[in-house]
Amino acid sequence: MADNYKTLYDSSRELFLRYDQQEMIRHFHLAYDENDLYFHILGREARIERKTGVVTCGGEPVSFNAACPVYDILSRAEKRPTLSGEWVSITQLGGNIASRHVEILRPALAALNGRSAELCALCEKLGGEKRRQGDVSYILPLYDFFPVWVQFWEGDEEFPSRFRCLWDANTLDFMYYETTWYAHGYLTDVFTGKEKP
Repeated sequence: MADNYKTLYDSSRELFLRYDQQEMIRHFHLAYDENDLYFHILGREARIERKTGVVTCGGEPVSFNAACPVYDILSRAEKRPTLSGEWVSITQLGGNIASRHVEILRPALAALNGRSAELCALCEKLGGEKRRQGDVSYILPLYDFFPVWVQFWEGDEEFPSRFRCLWDANTLDFMYYETTWYAHGYLTDVFTGKEKP
């Protein structure tokens, strides 16, 4: 993990530890015991150690991109965020980084061409609900308490491949705009095989 990401990870983890964990448990319906809070990341069992804030799946610490959004979301439990059920694009959420997404991800997306059937099977494995738009289109449970809608279109001679996430209209009640970039990066890494689903 690069130094700047480690610094951000550590500060996010430390900030998480300052919040009321009982409120997190109540609002997000988390299973818990004396040592850990339990939830799922893309259908995989995960836990947060209550004393250190370390997030693990299968006994291994999760990546920066998987951990930071959950810190953000759980830390807002006292505000009682709720999902609207309305899906919007990242640009409709506001902020100033959306225009960089496509260019940064273009090399990774090119590797997905011809793999739509494989990606659909992956989404099914992750507990996704199939939708019609795109060659691959699923609402995925990023976390138990926060879904995203992923869409992928195969590229051809005229148009490059396209991958996008749709977000609940109330996403910014759950996390900072910048944090959506980390969640988007995590999903892209899962789709391209860089991150274990």
